[in-house]
Amino acid sequence: MTSPNVISVGAFDRFNYGDLLFPLVLESRWPARSNSTLSHYALWGARGNDWGTARSGSARDLRRCLTEQPPAGCIVAGGEVLSATWYDLTRHSIPSGFDLAVAALHRTVPRRHLSAACRALAGGMWPLPLVPDASTSNQMPVVYNAVGATSVDTLSGGDRARVLGSLRAGKYLSVRDNSSVDILRSHGIDADLAPDSAAIIDQLFPAPPKRPGTLVFQCSRHWLRGHEDEVVSQLRALSERYEISLLAIGLAGGHSDLTALRRLFRRLSKTTKRVRLVEPVNVRDVAAEIASADGYVGTSLHGSITAIAYGTPVVGLDRIPKLTEYLATWAPDSALRDVAASTIVESVDKTRLFDRHELAEVGRRLSRASAASTDSMLRTLLEAG
Repeated sequence: MTSPNVISVGAFDRFNYGDLLFPLVLESRWPARSNSTLSHYALWGARGNDWGTARSGSARDLRRCLTEQPPAGCIVAGGEVLSATWYDLTRHSIPSGFDLAVAALHRTVPRRHLSAACRALAGGMWPLPLVPDASTSNQMPVVYNAVGATSVDTLSGGDRARVLGSLRAGKYLSVRDNSSVDILRSHGIDADLAPDSAAIIDQLFPAPPKRPGTLVFQCSRHWLRGHEDEVVSQLRALSERYEISLLAIGLAGGHSDLTALRRLFRRLSKTTKRVRLVEPVNVRDVAAEIASADGYVGTSLHGSITAIAYGTPVVGLDRIPKLTEYLATWAPDSALRDVAASTIVESVDKTRLFDRHELAEVGRRLSRASAASTDSMLRTLLEAG
């Protein structure tokens, strides 16, 4: 089947692990469906290959594309795209060392003014950066692939109306957890339930050998605040039995994994040599570290999705609603969720009782379901175009 150019939109221009996986997933499924071009667009655009992902154009490039040669379709590529504002994407593209300055700015300037300024600076076309407006949806088929919708009800009235209107105008919509299904249903919108599209990561990157006695830990600066002493105590106890990798997954502004993990490393390395700080260069580094470990403990949704895909036991930390909802939907009996800092050791011990063959089968099942959902989305898009 052939068709003119198709585009995807997402946050592909910052090192946030999950976002960088989405274009790789699309490109892995695309050749079997079409021999036409699939192009990716983000806020500022990125070369992509430095991070092991696909190249993306900018919001200004997207405006030119839509006005000069309208594509045959648009894919909203997954993740927490529905609630993202121009200001959100801009502040997440700023190095995390500026997080405190950015926080001070948005305490003094209304967010709607900041978003308006960021949209003008980026040359953006739509009121929300990753949600095609009604005009675009009328011009071409738009599909939404395994997005998160748990934040829809937190939007302002105007933005919520825009998002819901765009979803209704779309040709296909899948969401990644039961809570998202329920929230959209309360607004009269039906959506397919599908695992996150990155659940096929085991098909993208071959599984490395397991490293017995290793544990990956990850968290953000925001999550660590107020719990640092407890986490240090728990990790120090675990270091008696495990080699611990402190893995930074979210390196974009506002995520601050490195800030948190450097603090932990400085404290832990004073009393043990069984801990190391891992600063990944590309997405393969992240996947390999998690896939080869005996266990994963963290706040990252896509860290957990990667662990599940490779049969690595998961301990999902608390106060991360999208992570808790996803694990409750897809791995209720094969992952621990909503785990407090004070019970990390206890929870890691519980995962040792999991049947590793069953964990691997859960990963394979979700990978197959995710691939089928992405293929269904692409088929609907191309047939509509």
